[in-house]
Amino acid sequence: MGLLPCLRRGSDRWWLPRSAEATDVIGRVLLRGHHVDAKLRSDLAHTIAADPPLLIFAALGWPEESADPADLADWLIQNASGRFASGDAFIGAQAVTADTQAQWHKLRSHFRTLPIDRWMDDAATWLEVAGPKVSSAWQQQWPQITAPSNGAVPADSTASDDMLAQLARMVQRTETLEGAFDRVLHKSKLGAIKQLAYGLSHEINNPLANISTRAQQLQRGESDPARVATLQRIVDQVYRAHEMISDLMFYANPPAAIRSRCEVNGVLHRVAESFRSETDRQSIRLEVVTPDEPTAAILDENMIAEAVGVLIRNAIDAVGCQGTIVVSLVRESGQIMIHVADSGPGVSENARQHAFDPYFSGREAGRGLGLGLCRAYRVARLHLGDVTLAGGPIGCVATISLNDFSGGS
Repeated sequence: MGLLPCLRRGSDRWWLPRSAEATDVIGRVLLRGHHVDAKLRSDLAHTIAADPPLLIFAALGWPEESADPADLADWLIQNASGRFASGDAFIGAQAVTADTQAQWHKLRSHFRTLPIDRWMDDAATWLEVAGPKVSSAWQQQWPQITAPSNGAVPADSTASDDMLAQLARMVQRTETLEGAFDRVLHKSKLGAIKQLAYGLSHEINNPLANISTRAQQLQRGESDPARVATLQRIVDQVYRAHEMISDLMFYANPPAAIRSRCEVNGVLHRVAESFRSETDRQSIRLEVVTPDEPTAAILDENMIAEAVGVLIRNAIDAVGCQGTIVVSLVRESGQIMIHVADSGPGVSENARQHAFDPYFSGREAGRGLGLGLCRAYRVARLHLGDVTLAGGPIGCVATISLNDFSGGS
């Protein structure tokens, strides 16, 4: 059993028990800070009205002459972080013995028989279990507690809830909060990337254009083949840098997808064929496996082709030479799934988690992820789909999953 932060008056200190229900709801309040919604405020007020120690703790911090559980919930929302973070909130607390717990259990049973507006009359009995005698002068300053507006006193939730039910609810709440935090973080990250992309576009593209123009001018007047090749490498690297900025802009602020009815089998074959000379040169066997019947879908054909090209490029980089890449398509359960499997060195768990973050590098696994997978991810999200990576030490399967809006089977 935990404790609530100590209550102080002069040099005296008192400690009250903290129930599992109080721990749960206060934890949720602390995670949300001052951004507590009406549902959580209601949960906190309900817990206060069912938990005498929590009500007493909040009431002894309440500055007015009277309060109801909703008032005390508001006070806790504003003051919980300060009280629990205080350096001496738990210093010097008495050990919670079996005898102490037994006394608290008896008090809880007794308070269940009392109306909530009488709880403060006997509050001293709670304090004196783990603290000195309470003076009558202090008791006269305590606020009067009024019953909830409907006059009902909520039953103690422990009477019907077992520990697993409480744990399951806590897990659900934690997952909800984690999801909300991830969404806020992702939105904030996109905003920062967008600012960076605009800055790079304005500040770097102009110098890059000047470098490229000057290198091409020097090429035209150069007769030495070695110097011509060197200048061409400069031009090529300028274009590469420009493409990286373009990729960053696409990730941060992509254009709208222009959807139309297209035949996906043909798209996959055309994209794979554009890599054929490269894969033949590197002794990579590139196969495309699609259904015998046409696979029609409502998509932005150019975007999907680009995303598939990114996955094939990533697979080629991973395989290097003398390997296999298989591009396949499956249509089932209202989804179109495009798989690109390779025989490369695979991806680690860390790489799978961060592969779609801009400029995350998986080169230690033979994969230069850069912005390519980020671009594929954005294309999939524009189509209300997703991109995932699967695999272990050997081999990787990248999958674009798209919702099938075509009505096909």
